Amino acid sequence: MESSTLVRRQQLPLLGEYSGPRTPTERKLTEIWSEELGMDMVGITDNYEDLGGDSLLAASIFARIETTFGIDIPMYSLVDAPTIEQLARQIDCLRQDGG
Repeated sequence: MESSTLVRRQQLPLLGEYSGPRTPTERKLTEIWSEELGMDMVGITDNYEDLGGDSLLAASIFARIETTFGIDIPMYSLVDAPTIEQLARQIDCLRQDGG
């Protein structure tokens, strides 16, 4: 594990309590974010920017979201939905409406 990842993981308790995924969408997003951010655990209420996310990682994450869920969702969605919990709600609504 890279030292930058270790530092970020150590800082997470400062961000609040860990909240694990509750829905299939949250579970898949947690997996995607964890892999892209290089972190073992990402909570559904953790803020993307607070985890060290940037626009380059967001591009990769959103490409995976579009492939995984079969929807077209703009990257600026992270502005209104910077947590997995919030983003999962947006994705579920888009999928319900037909993407």
